[in-house]
Amino acid sequence: MERVNDDESRYCCSACGMIYHNTCWEKGNGCTVLSCSQRNILLNPLFQSSVPVKELLVHIEYLLNLKKYTEAINECNRILSAEKSNMEAKVYYNRAVSALNIKMKIFDSAEESYKRKEYKAASMFYTDYLRYCDEEEGDFIKSKIKYLDELLPKLKRKNALLNVLYVFIILIIFFSAGFLAYQFIYMKEDTEFAEIERHDDYSDVKLMEAQVSRYEKFIIKYSDGKLKENAAEKIRFLSAEIAMKICDHDWRSALIYLKKLDSKEVPITYKNIYGDIVKNANKELSALKTEAKDFNSQKKFSEAKDRIEKSLAVTEHFSNSEFGKTRQSLYDNKNLINKKISLLIKSKEIDIEISTKTTELKNTDPDVENENIIQIAGKVMKKSGEYTIIKSYDDKKLYALKKPAEKYEIGEELVISAIKKGKTEISDDASNTMILPVIFEISWSQSEQDGVNKENILQRLNYLKNEKGKIDSLLKLGI
Repeated sequence: MERVNDDESRYCCSACGMIYHNTCWEKGNGCTVLSCSQRNILLNPLFQSSVPVKELLVHIEYLLNLKKYTEAINECNRILSAEKSNMEAKVYYNRAVSALNIKMKIFDSAEESYKRKEYKAASMFYTDYLRYCDEEEGDFIKSKIKYLDELLPKLKRKNALLNVLYVFIILIIFFSAGFLAYQFIYMKEDTEFAEIERHDDYSDVKLMEAQVSRYEKFIIKYSDGKLKENAAEKIRFLSAEIAMKICDHDWRSALIYLKKLDSKEVPITYKNIYGDIVKNANKELSALKTEAKDFNSQKKFSEAKDRIEKSLAVTEHFSNSEFGKTRQSLYDNKNLINKKISLLIKSKEIDIEISTKTTELKNTDPDVENENIIQIAGKVMKKSGEYTIIKSYDDKKLYALKKPAEKYEIGEELVISAIKKGKTEISDDASNTMILPVIFEISWSQSEQDGVNKENILQRLNYLKNEKGKIDSLLKLGI
């Protein structure tokens, strides 16, 4: 095809807009574009230039009836290009354009529904589309509708199966929810009890103690529950096992667990465990009382009091029927120890005053050596002639008291102020000779010779001696 340069000799295809020489247009019998509606248009006798416009309008109406809207639009354009005011051609043109637009909209809706797999809607749109299709295109659309009609039952069956599956899944969910509700609401008490019971172990004390605690919490949580008594029975059984296992080394805790038992339900078990607990408590009590006695004999009264108070704490775990007398005895001993503690203070004060008065006595008699004036608290061991043998509590030594002012008996305890003067030989019970320091008791006869001041000192010393003797007697009392 030659290039078109002459504007007057060119021809523009009314359908596709392709530009030709007039000779080329006539030589090619119209447009040469394969898809153009004007291809070989000059071969149609109706389209010869000699054909009247009226016949062309009849042909356009024919095309509209055949639903060939594109060809009808092209012919309308052909007429209108020659006669722009031809109203009939304009009417046909509008009809063809309107129908074509409707057709395309329906087709687009059908295709869109098909893409969305809305096959029923697509089938309806394609069926409606048939009203605007020519015979050739209609056959293709009918085959597509047929395909959709065959596909729809399968889809219905598939949807039905899916619906059944959905219903089945919903039922499973419903029954699962019901089961869970039954398990965790209605059966919650049974489930929790079974979970606790699963950890029962009668070989380990700590595990058993933990189980008792869990069952007690369970009873608090389900105070009106149907398994309350089962939990209580578990507590009693576990408590009995724990008490039997620990009573030898921890009778206090054993007693706590024993109280969880009902003595009327298990009288033999209760009695046996209680007997073991009392036996071990008595062992501890005896050890504490022995320590208290030892401390008392050593004049460690504070330590003795501590042991007595611990002993009382032991008895407080039991009723008066088992430890009533023991408890009263401990209270008496505690009172005695308290008195001894106060007397011990007083005894020290007396010792200080005796020491002061002894110094004053020494000052009244310068001839007496200070170191020779002593005060002895002791016990009469034996008599030998004019001597009374005394054993001092302080230095554990023996002294020979010569010609005592009072008559002392063997075994008597005394406190005297005396003057050491020389030594003497004394035979013991085995005829062995002992050399003992000789002491002379400061008596009232001496005080009369030495004046009133010395008499007052000795009187006070005698009083203090008596008080000291009473205190020492009390301090030596056993518990």
